[in-house]
Amino acid sequence: MLCAVAGIGSCAVATDVSVLTPTPHGDALARVGPYPVELSDLKQAMTAIFGDGSRLEEHPLEDLRTAMDALIAARVLVIEAERRGLDQEAETAVDSLKFVLLRDAIYDQEVYRDLPVPTETEIAQLYQDWGRGSLVNGAHILVRSQQQAEELIQRLDEGASFEQLARSESQHTGSSGQGGSMGFLRRNQYPSGIAEVIWDLPTGAHTSSPFRTSMGWHVLKLIDRRTVTQQAQRPALVFEMERRIRSNAQKRFFQHLRKSYGLTYHPQTAVAVASLRDSLSGDLPLFTWKDGHLLLADFLRRVQVPDPVSEDTARMHRLAGELVFDELAAREAEIAGFLSQDDIRKRLRDKKFHLLSQSVFESETKAAPKLEIARAYHDANRDQFRGHIVLTIREILVDELSLADSLYQLVAGGGDLVALAGTHTVRTDLSKSGGLWEDVNPQDPRGGRIYKAALKAGPGLHAPMKVPGAYSFFDVLEIRPGRILQFEEAEAGIRIRLEAAHMEALIGRLRETADISVDWERLEALAAGSR
Repeated sequence: MLCAVAGIGSCAVATDVSVLTPTPHGDALARVGPYPVELSDLKQAMTAIFGDGSRLEEHPLEDLRTAMDALIAARVLVIEAERRGLDQEAETAVDSLKFVLLRDAIYDQEVYRDLPVPTETEIAQLYQDWGRGSLVNGAHILVRSQQQAEELIQRLDEGASFEQLARSESQHTGSSGQGGSMGFLRRNQYPSGIAEVIWDLPTGAHTSSPFRTSMGWHVLKLIDRRTVTQQAQRPALVFEMERRIRSNAQKRFFQHLRKSYGLTYHPQTAVAVASLRDSLSGDLPLFTWKDGHLLLADFLRRVQVPDPVSEDTARMHRLAGELVFDELAAREAEIAGFLSQDDIRKRLRDKKFHLLSQSVFESETKAAPKLEIARAYHDANRDQFRGHIVLTIREILVDELSLADSLYQLVAGGGDLVALAGTHTVRTDLSKSGGLWEDVNPQDPRGGRIYKAALKAGPGLHAPMKVPGAYSFFDVLEIRPGRILQFEEAEAGIRIRLEAAHMEALIGRLRETADISVDWERLEALAAGSR
């Protein structure tokens, strides 16, 4: 139940009071205090508990009751969080989600709605612009100095491997691991300066002298050339045309926002930052607009890039613009009433419910159970804390399904599995023991799939099955309980179980005093497949 609460009760929310205020819900399956539980909530809970694709009519009433109990538990925790005054702590995270949902909604439903489809003429023209399918697989070694590059060329001329030198010497982490290869690219995909050099190289040749770009000094090699047809390149052509169409729609939207909000960029702020003055006020504006602004301090706090941007004014302009246009897009969506859309309201509600449930859980479990309590629990319940079930099998692993089927038929007909395993299995560590695998570990990538299948099928010969890279069939010889774990091995699981018991007890007390009503007749009808 507690796991269900963590995944479901973590489901519900809104940033404005209207979403959380009790409203008429004649279609509700249940109500916990002011909060309804609707059919969509139940479907979401069923997916969280029983997996994707869970249809209500395919489950017994007991499963629906389990999901409903989890939803009720989540909502009583929400009410308790509000009683404790924890709801204010969730508002910042919910506001962030509201911003993202509103921004995405206006792009999906307005900016990118009814965009034209790329025409065949446009696709054909782009194919021409891209060089009629001409691709080159080039490799490069990037070093810091001309002298280093010249030394590398001399070593290449003497017969050294370009790929090995790239792996050991290149400063370009993106390609060094692939022996310097940049993959098959169009001419306009190569960095400026590199394309002009590499396109004229003969296949298999490297540059005879180093050259410099903004990245450093390069030594290049042309690995191979290729020409692809328009049909083969069509997915990339269509994707690029669609990207351009969306980009043009976005530009039109940005122009609308600039005009509507009187958006103004202040380049002097970026210039001041790039000049690296010792003292700059965080109140300097980068953008201003009607009823709003983006100040330098806020930009530096919000921009999320791994490297400094202070010396690149054009990049500061672009990054600051992205923040501003996102904010104005979300504001446009809110003005247009997007917050009233059911999907957005529910996702906001679910987010807040999750945060409130989690806040109560963290508040209740922040003090770890005392060591003596955990030890006493282990002593009283030792048999519940065991390692994995011990599975012993005798197996033959081969590379081909046809061989696996043939050997399986031999064994099923009375053939000697031990002898056949010694001759045919590709598991060299098991061949000498006749395929005997005494403890298949479920966490072992080699045996995880076999472990699950063997436990499900039980003792006896199991037909060939696909495992990573090969085919396995096996005889399940023994299944026995795992060994009892020592306290130190089981301590983490014990503490989780004690926390769960504590939360279950709390939820039980909260349910006793909560105003809960459930339409069990309708739930039974849903379980029967009735709508």
